[in-house]
Amino acid sequence: MHRLQNPGRRHGESPWYLAGAIVSLIDLHIHSTASDGSLSPREILCLAQKNGVKAISLTDHDSIAGVKDILDLIHSFSLEFITGVEISCDPPEPFKSLGSVHMLGYGFSIYDKTLNQLLRRAVAAREERNPKIIERLNDLGFDMSMAEVEERFGADQTGRPHIAELMVEKGYVKDFRRAFDLYLGKGKPAYVEKFKVSCEQAIEIILNAGGLPVLAHPGLIEFNRSRGLETFVEILVRYGLGGLEVFYSGHDSAKVQTLCAMARDKNLLVTGGSDFHGSFNKGVELGRGRGNLNTGIGVFKTLVERIAELRANPKLELLEKNLQYKFQDISYLSNALCHRSFLNENQNSCESDNERLEFLGDAVLGLCIGDMLMQGDQSKQEGELSKLRSNLVSEPGLAQMAREIDLGRFIKLGKGEFVSGGADKNSILSDAFEAVVAAVYQDAGFDKAYEIIKGLFSKAVEHTLASSKTIDYKSAIQEYAQEHFGTTPTYTVEKEMGPDHDKTFEISLALNGINARGVGKTKKAGEQDAAKNGLKLLNPDRE
Repeated sequence: MHRLQNPGRRHGESPWYLAGAIVSLIDLHIHSTASDGSLSPREILCLAQKNGVKAISLTDHDSIAGVKDILDLIHSFSLEFITGVEISCDPPEPFKSLGSVHMLGYGFSIYDKTLNQLLRRAVAAREERNPKIIERLNDLGFDMSMAEVEERFGADQTGRPHIAELMVEKGYVKDFRRAFDLYLGKGKPAYVEKFKVSCEQAIEIILNAGGLPVLAHPGLIEFNRSRGLETFVEILVRYGLGGLEVFYSGHDSAKVQTLCAMARDKNLLVTGGSDFHGSFNKGVELGRGRGNLNTGIGVFKTLVERIAELRANPKLELLEKNLQYKFQDISYLSNALCHRSFLNENQNSCESDNERLEFLGDAVLGLCIGDMLMQGDQSKQEGELSKLRSNLVSEPGLAQMAREIDLGRFIKLGKGEFVSGGADKNSILSDAFEAVVAAVYQDAGFDKAYEIIKGLFSKAVEHTLASSKTIDYKSAIQEYAQEHFGTTPTYTVEKEMGPDHDKTFEISLALNGINARGVGKTKKAGEQDAAKNGLKLLNPDRE
């Protein structure tokens, strides 16, 4: 376990845990509309930049939908980011009276299947919980409905904060806090128990997803025994706990000092965050908490370094599980995961980088995908088959397949490449995927490699063959327009609907006085739909 050092300092110097804090603030505990915050992921990025915060993590309750949005947006902001989540946990047996504790996870892969399965269960449970809360409020005489809550807030996940805010707006309670104190808090008339997993299970899932588990706001947990917190943390450390959230809006200076000492004593990292919820947690400012937070960039960098250390020694049995193949000689797989940036910094760690294996894997993939395409449609000619195969084994295509098996977090990268997000770059993912295919071929031969490739690509091949039979409406209307009008249609995005991670686009088409509209989950799909509708206007008899 990585241990934070406490270097000697002269009188008047900042404490070790605030090093760099005055220069660069961070906030590693933030909630968005993807759970129970009032701001969207994009709005959070804008606010963080405005507030001078240099690094953040989004830690929505039991959801990483907002994290996925931020990963799509972060390149437009001068911010550093690390993946995050906050999982509701059932405490271990000696501490069942605590009711619920929260486990933060940082730096995990968003593609981990077990983590995503857990979060889907949590979302389903939340969807079942909210109507029960509304039903209890109705029984208490409050005129409210789930449809009303969802229409008012439009959040990805509605929850108690949204219900509380609506109660305030309708005049049922004086303020947000009172809604919880009188009705929605634990033990109150409208409270419904939430979905939880054990602390041990949450820690294991975060670790296996390549992340670091951190106990959230430990200073707020109330124990009815002496040394309760210390004993509790010792149990979690045995499970694999990696850190404590020391710097927090609700921790006073004495609590911070106590938790710092505990973290150092138990070889745990320290983290810090505001627990920002926007308007749902008034008085808490992103990056500053209640004016008591001043967490420096050094805390973030130490966290990133620890995640990099974990990634440098991955559990390859997890990747074997995703591949559904167990290597006879694991060194083949290990070599396939060695990027040249890692080998440059760790000369004796790998036999070689994976570039020669990319060459071999490309050949194996090409043969297997070619055969699958020929078997799937025996009417296609050589030119068309070559085009379809090129699409399937293109850099974006292989990178997406790599994400399907969560390959990125197993690739050994140099520090610079890791920090810059190399584990999710298309070029690195596609190359590593080819190298892994070659590793299977070396370990077990062509038949086994083909079996694995067929299992991974069968749906993609089927979809590609089916798509090749569909009409390209954009090309059709363009040809029509050039032939009849000597011009080409123009497309305009009229409206974007839905959250950032699940948008629907409304596209308009204009051509020689003809106007048509279409919708789609991507701009290209919307344009195809608009073109299809435009062709109907131009030629009503067209099928």
